[in-house]
Amino acid sequence: MTILARIVALIGLILIVVAAVFLAKTVIDINQLHAVANANRSTTFFNPVYNVLWTAGIAALGGLLAGTGLGLMMRRRPAVLKT
Repeated sequence: MTILARIVALIGLILIVVAAVFLAKTVIDINQLHAVANANRSTTFFNPVYNVLWTAGIAALGGLLAGTGLGLMMRRRPAVLKT
């Protein structure tokens, strides 16, 4: 059971790191979009809303998995011998 808990916690932490990387990329894209809007130019830039939604979803899933894994590791019960 502890191996499964560690694997789930590790996957959750990896997803949180991936979400942080996506967040940094999205911040850069939004700053570029803001610069273009301030310069009153009309160029074709993509809409970053979908990147924000993906980042939020990945972060939520990563937090859920990391919390589940850590919770499973904390809930270990000692073995009970029946006689």
